[in-house]
Amino acid sequence: MSADDRDGLLRYDQLASRVYSERRMPSGTRDLILALGWVTLRDPRRHDPTFSTWARTRDVLNADNRRMWQLVADDVPRYDPDLHDTSPRGCQAPMVRAQRLCGRSTLIDFCEFDPVTGWARHWGFCARPRCREYSRPIEERARHSLTQRPEPIPNTGGLLPLFFSWNWEAKYRKAMELVRYNSSWDPPSYGLSADEWPAVAGNEPVKAFPKLRLIASEGEIVKPPAPTLVRPRSVMT
Repeated sequence: MSADDRDGLLRYDQLASRVYSERRMPSGTRDLILALGWVTLRDPRRHDPTFSTWARTRDVLNADNRRMWQLVADDVPRYDPDLHDTSPRGCQAPMVRAQRLCGRSTLIDFCEFDPVTGWARHWGFCARPRCREYSRPIEERARHSLTQRPEPIPNTGGLLPLFFSWNWEAKYRKAMELVRYNSSWDPPSYGLSADEWPAVAGNEPVKAFPKLRLIASEGEIVKPPAPTLVRPRSVMT
């Protein structure tokens, strides 16, 4: 085994260990990261100039180009309210004697926004007078929260930049346009990488890992002569 092979084996093992220790990573993102790592560090064809890293990774995953962009789109850093808002369905006014929520079909629905995270909490109330009365101070509080709402802290995506340095903003934009037909996506001001986002109470922060550097050429990922491990910025607290 050559020195290059030994170095690639060690780096790939380190990468795989870090990937599998991240419990919140979706299976598709995990497969893409491991495939990119294999093609960059361990693949017997990694020095073949006729293969780009992107094309070879697609072959390793047995995926077409749309599937590859779908995997990138799934990792777009963004805020998804459905991932954290567990508000009950139906009217949320309490029924004191029954010790439960009303639960009737709602007549009014609105969101209240956390002043720190910008995350939304859904409220709904029915037309019953006592339920409407209960909702009024909450409505007022919610209207005020809308004017004070900060940019939501992302709560999903941003894992690919933890492991590989690349022009992810451009790739995320292209993935959103090709897969989700959304050309209005903008990168969050908090950063593309999940290790840059502020910690949210109750959410374990994503670990910051050393990254492999990928080089882009003519819209494709191509492999450098030897991937360079670089240290990301410290996790924000």
